[in-house]
Amino acid sequence: VRDTDYIVIGAGSAGCVLAARLSEDPDTSVVLLEAGGSDRSIFVQMPSALSIPMNMKRFNWGYHSDPEPYLDGRMMDCPRGLALGGSSSING
Repeated sequence: VRDTDYIVIGAGSAGCVLAARLSEDPDTSVVLLEAGGSDRSIFVQMPSALSIPMNMKRFNWGYHSDPEPYLDGRMMDCPRGLALGGSSSING
């Protein structure tokens, strides 16, 4: 078993680039962790389906804002990507 030099949490745009850069050194061990699954879905790959992945638990963490006093206490949806590519996967 080899020791790990770096653990990158989140395979979003920045996490993937960081892990790739760190792993360019063959003597460096990098682990990239992502809670979500693959972004290989027609709904993610098709730009005209933009709103579909934002409403699917498979691709969205489902965060909401606190109740907003100036919106009569309503909460706003805060879509955050849950897949390889992170939020860039669901932002069209």
